[in-house]
Amino acid sequence: MSDQSRYKFLLFIIVTSTIGQIAAEIYIPSLPYISHDFSISNSLTQLSIAVFLFGMAVPGIFFGYISDYFGRRKILILSTSISSVGTLMCVVAPNIYVLIIGRLIQGLGFSGVGSLSRAILRDRMSGVELAKFASNLAVITVLVIDVSPFFGGFLQQYFGWRPIFGILLCYNLFAIYISYQFKDDSNTELNDQLNLGRILHSAYDVIKDKTFFKYNMFSALTYAVLMSYLAVASFLFENKIGISPTEFGTTTLGLSFVYMLGTFTNGRLLQHFHMDKLIRNGVVLMWVTAIYCLLIATIIPLTYWSLVILVVLIYLSSSALFANSSAQAFSSVGKSVGVASALYSSIQVFVAAVFSALISLFHVNSTLPLAGFMIVICILMTSLFAIEVNK
Repeated sequence: MSDQSRYKFLLFIIVTSTIGQIAAEIYIPSLPYISHDFSISNSLTQLSIAVFLFGMAVPGIFFGYISDYFGRRKILILSTSISSVGTLMCVVAPNIYVLIIGRLIQGLGFSGVGSLSRAILRDRMSGVELAKFASNLAVITVLVIDVSPFFGGFLQQYFGWRPIFGILLCYNLFAIYISYQFKDDSNTELNDQLNLGRILHSAYDVIKDKTFFKYNMFSALTYAVLMSYLAVASFLFENKIGISPTEFGTTTLGLSFVYMLGTFTNGRLLQHFHMDKLIRNGVVLMWVTAIYCLLIATIIPLTYWSLVILVVLIYLSSSALFANSSAQAFSSVGKSVGVASALYSSIQVFVAAVFSALISLFHVNSTLPLAGFMIVICILMTSLFAIEVNK
């Protein structure tokens, strides 16, 4: 691969792997303002996050399966086109219900984009090489993703929330263009038959693999922590602490460097430690984070800096879990990479959707609901170590 082709491929992966997360996070600073504009409860506005995630979880397996037959490029174009329709609905939404439907359609489209970008990476690399690439890529993609709340906060403060979805629509259209330019790897082994009735059977074949299931759940529970935090973040920082949307976005951008540091460090630690060791350390740190979150709700005063420390701990523990869990999950996947990638993404998003929907049922007056959910997640993570897999 020439240097020019390598840079084009990197740009393609950055766009396709970040667009779903950007769509999830760019409007986070606007959540309290959407509630005010539509004269609705905060819980109903928070529900738009869960609906988006449920949309991302539903058709991912279907997109992954047919990409194993038609190739990645055609399905990418289809999924990015679907998401653009949902984004346009959000731009013109006259009420919260149209906005929620638009978010659902967005999620349906982005479910294909995210899962297929992971499949494309797996088409070209595996094992430690994949883990290292994922760690280095995360340094770039996390910065791109975390610029979105900063940009969203700026747009909210000076222009309102609708231009946020307008910018997202432009990025979506660019994703369609770059997907059109993408060419499938000629060495990718595709299925020679298309039998939609075998989707569930293929998914079952993948998920019954203990290695895939175990590490997929580590990743899914980590994502659930991040999305549960995002569901309450703007209400805690803006409503309880009293900072502006721009200040919230700036804080999020600054904290993104913590995650970048964590992923950079993880890439270097892979040279000296096994991925399982780093995953175990990530779970221990997640327990520390959950206990600290509980202390903020009960003993430590809720201040700007106590919340910042909480986010630092969440990001550091997550950086130790994501890349390593992904690489380990795919270490035993054979031919049906598209299905495995889609299932990996679907389970991850579905688990996060459940937790973010549940946390929206609670009033955001403290970090107590978040602490409770994090403790449950940590218990589930710890129990995963009891699953023995073949090495």
